Parts: sequence; C-alpha cells; structure tokens
Amino acid sequence: MSAVRVACIGAGPGGLMLALLLRRLGGHEVDVFERSPAGATYGFGVVFSRLSLARLRRAAPDVVAALLDRGARWDDVEVRRDGERIRSSGHGFAAVERRALLTALHELAEQAGARLHFGTEADASELLSRYDVVVAADGSGSRTRAAYADRFGATVVPAGGRYAWFGVDRAFDAMTFLFADSAYGPVGAHVYPYGPDRSTFLVELGERTWERAGFIEGHTRPPGWTDGRAMEFCAEVFADDLRGARLLGNGSRWLTFPHLSSSAWSTGRLVGLGDAVHTAHFSVGSGTTMALEDAVELARRLADHGEGDDLGATLAAYEAVRRPIVESVQQAAWASLRMWSHPEEHRALDPATLMLRLLTRTGQSAASVLLQLDPQLAKIGDGVTALPESPVPALVASGAPAAAPDDALVLAPGEPVPTGHEGPLLVAVGDGDDAFTVAGERLRALRAERPGAETGLLVRAPEPTEEAVARTVGSVAGLAAAAPFDLVALAPGEQWPAVDRTARSALAERLTATGARVAYVCRPGELSLGWTHVRSGRADAVWTTEAAWPADAAGPARAAGPAEVAGSSGAVGSADAAGSAQAAGTVEVAGSSGAVGSADAAGSAKAVGSARAARSADVAGPAEATGPVRAAGPARATGPASAAGIVRG
Repeated sequence: MSAVRVACIGAGPGGLMLALLLRRLGGHEVDVFERSPAGATYGFGVVFSRLSLARLRRAAPDVVAALLDRGARWDDVEVRRDGERIRSSGHGFAAVERRALLTALHELAEQAGARLHFGTEADASELLSRYDVVVAADGSGSRTRAAYADRFGATVVPAGGRYAWFGVDRAFDAMTFLFADSAYGPVGAHVYPYGPDRSTFLVELGERTWERAGFIEGHTRPPGWTDGRAMEFCAEVFADDLRGARLLGNGSRWLTFPHLSSSAWSTGRLVGLGDAVHTAHFSVGSGTTMALEDAVELARRLADHGEGDDLGATLAAYEAVRRPIVESVQQAAWASLRMWSHPEEHRALDPATLMLRLLTRTGQSAASVLLQLDPQLAKIGDGVTALPESPVPALVASGAPAAAPDDALVLAPGEPVPTGHEGPLLVAVGDGDDAFTVAGERLRALRAERPGAETGLLVRAPEPTEEAVARTVGSVAGLAAAAPFDLVALAPGEQWPAVDRTARSALAERLTATGARVAYVCRPGELSLGWTHVRSGRADAVWTTEAAWPADAAGPARAAGPAEVAGSSGAVGSADAAGSAQAAGTVEVAGSSGAVGSADAAGSAKAVGSARAARSADVAGPAEATGPVRAAGPARATGPASAAGIVRG
C-alpha cells in the first residue's frame, strides 16, 4: 500500500466518510472542498435500517455510535387511511438529523487528520494537477459531473409526481405512512422521528393532483425558499395526524425527483461517489446510505492500491462491486415510486390490504418472509397466510404429459384445443412489432372454435420502466377492444429474476387498475410470493409453471429457474449468477422515506465486471390483508373484455 493524495469535492456524508476512512486506513493525504459554509444543509432526518447500521458499524463504529446517540430509534411501522390505523412491530430503524450526522462526520474526519475547506469552490481539472485522485461527491446537481458530461455519460429522468420535504415539531413513534384525500386529489406522506421532538414529514402528490392544485414549480425558486402555500395545504390535509403540531420548512417546495444513472463512474483519475453518479428515489433507496457505502468501498480500494498498481483498475474495481448493488436499489426504487406517482391504483384498497401492497411494492417480498418478521400478522384481520389453502392451477404447454384438465393451457400457433380440456386457453404474445396483432387473430379463432371457453393472453413483463409498462398495458387494452378475452397471465420472462419480478409486479398493478383480471404466474418455489400479489390486490389468481415461455409459446424453453433463497433479511429471491458475475454484500432498502426491510445479494461473492446484482432490493416488512381472499385459481369471467379494459369476473 502506498499513500495516495486525494481531493474530494463535496462535504456531504459520502465525502466526509471517505476522508475519515482514508486517513484511518493508511494516513493518505486528503483534502475536502465544500462551496457551502460549514453546517449549511437542507432536509431534516436521515433514516437507516439495522442492517445498514451493521454494515457501517464494521467500517466506522464511532460514526454509528454518534448517530445513535444523537438520533431516534423505533421498531414499528404504521399505515393510516380513512381514520383507520394498521401497525406491525419488529422492524428496527434509527434516524438522525442530517445536520447532526454531518457535524459528527466533520468532527471525526478532522480528528483523523483530513483537511476540510468550507466556503471554497473547487475545479476538478485544476485539482487533478495536484492530486493523485479527485473524487466528485458533490451531489445530484454535480458541477464536476457536468464538466465531464461526455466521460460520465449521465442520464437524468425526472420521476413522476411531486414531493415536498418538511419537518414537524413532534416525534411520531413509528415509521408512519399517511394516505389522505384533498380537494385536488389523493395525497400521501412518509413520517418518521429523528429526535426527541422532531420528525421528517415528506409529502407526495401525483402529477395530476399537483397540476389541479396549481402549485408553484419549486425548481424555479432560489435555494432555501420554502413554499408557504404548500406548507399550509399539507398542514390542512393532515391536520388530524398532526394534532396541533407545526410543519417546519427548510427549502421546502414541490420538486420532481431526478433519477440519475451514469454509464461510467470514473474517467482517468476522477471518480464519482453517491448522488453525483447515481440516485434512487427516497421511498426505497436512501441516497445517504448509498453514498456512505460507496465511500466505504472506494476507501478500501484506494487503501489497497499499491505503488505501481494501475489506478484505473482500482477505480474500476470499486465500480464493479458497487454498481450492481446500486442498480438493484434503483430498480426497486422505480417500483416503489409508483406507489406515490400512481395513487389511483390503490385508492380503493382497505387500509390492511394497502399495508401489504405498500410493504411489498418492489415485487420481491413474500408473505412467508413477513410472517417471520412479525408472527402476530397471522392474527390480524383475516390473517396473513404464507400460502393458499388449496392447490393452484399450473400453466403448461399443450401436449405436456402432466397437463390436467383444469390447467391453464398455452396453445402453440395453429394447434387445436385438446379434447376434454376445461381450463383456460391462453395465447402467448411473441416478439416483433405485430406480436399483439398475431395474438389477436389467434384469440378470435379460439373464440370461434370454443365459444364457451375461458381465453386469455400470456404476457411477459417488459423492462422495468414506466414507459415500457405503459406501452404493454396500452397494447393489452387495444387488443381487448379488438379481440375480447377473459384474463391476462403474467409469466416469468427471460430477464434477471429480480428484475423480472419487479417488472411483473408493476405490470400487474397497472393491468388490475384498468379492470383486467390478472393471473400471476410463478415458479413452484415462489408460490408464497405469487400468493402475496393476490392478497395485496395486484392479481386475482396465482398459477405455477415449471418453465419460462419462449415468444412463440411452442413449449417450455428451459427448466425451472434457480432455487429460492432467503437472505439474512428474510427477503425471498433467486440466487442467480451469470458466469463469474455475482453480487456482493447486502443491498439495503431503507430509504429516507422509511421503506421497510432489506435485501441481501445472493452469496457473498464479489461482483465482477458490469454484472447486475443477483437480486434486487426487497422491502420486507409487515403485511396485513383483511377482507375476502381472492381465489387462488382462475375465476370464470362473466363476459368478454370491453374496450375500456378487460372485464373482471
């Protein structure tokens, strides 16, 4: 190991943690440059789950001790809607005021010998002439990244909906999710304590609600400006929950969240960290947690860098380990964001079902996991169950030797319906621009051949983006208008298992919201996950299959997917690895909004190259489901699908 001269641009949590660790790990020369004065910051509390604290404790136990000494801790999660409250225990969180966290890191970094320069502008190109490594830790609006835009290849996509970040002068006693109605539309809030008399109060609006209200675009106002009308609006909507407590502003206004990803995290001797090169929506992926964990890995790599070693390879190794973990959190964050940007999809849910929908919103967590976290969930309402009480139908290819008369049957192109088959008959959507047109022709032929049969469409989920899901939903609705059918089955696809589960969960929500009857198809080992989607109102039925389905649905393409695993968080997923590319470490899913639980990457092997994480972030937390349980098998439709959407039976 040889001493490395490092300049860090930005004194946020990630930059300060990096400086602290580099000094401790080898006495490296470290200067941190921050254009704002010391102590200047926006926001209120920063939340951590117990798993993220455990990882940080291994790297810097005194940082975690300072956080716990200055912050708040709690175990419960609560959902409130229409005057009703649902609560679960056993989850474990801590939060601290952002300013207190920065103060603690500032003090520890200076004690370790790092030089901190506040109120100082820094230019990466100039610093590169004086330092071995320059680190861009200057946040999502990084000037450094902008100056090297062609090297980092960053893309920024504004998220749907708006949010405003407030504080409140009362400590709520749980991670609390509030859902309310306003004159302009539904409103949601995430609330959690970070001190003895303070909580973060983060409010979210769907885009249509924000537009109807005519609020001011927060990005057009100067830093530090608080939208007084927004604060009054939120105080009125949540007056019953505030119980006389006051909302507090600190640059609080309606903003859109920037989803940022970069094709490269380093160029030459310049490397990015935290929000400067990636962001994840705060409802799952905590920017602070990811920045701190980036800092831990980058410090370790630089500390191990020896004289004569290739610095580019050292920085690439840092990215190779962190990128798959970050990408998995980003995918989970996209699914979680939909809960807030599409409130109309869950407005009709009762509070208990809403709890289950909320806490499984990334599509990864199963009821079996939730019951491990809180066994008392089995006694709430109708009781959360890990599995359906009776066997569920299978999805099989026509001609499969084990096909039962009531199985859901996928017919190959031109294949006649087997004599005596009574279960649903499905047509798979293949690849190509005319895939839905071809499927529609086959469905019309099926209707003519078997007019009384239950027919359906077999769809594989697209990539996990809002645009791709919307296109698929639009295509299904268009086909329903032209060639009516009874249900849509969502089968496992050929994407990475965690990516596929997230995308299918989101697609199920959107299709169900249009009035479609949806069957969620899963591997036998993931039946609890599929059942959870039924209980959370995403799907009407769960089926199992032993194979992934090719585009032409001529038969199963391969054996069932990888075995189910449960990480130390209890999150259920597939232990997947492509060649030597495996995910390392633990992916935390406790966002600053208070998403519950965590997800561990499969195995402990380190990521290699640009491999994606073997599993995406899960939100494992409490779940309830009261009210009638939906059928485990495919219900018979009362009629064909209409142009407005597929009729629910």
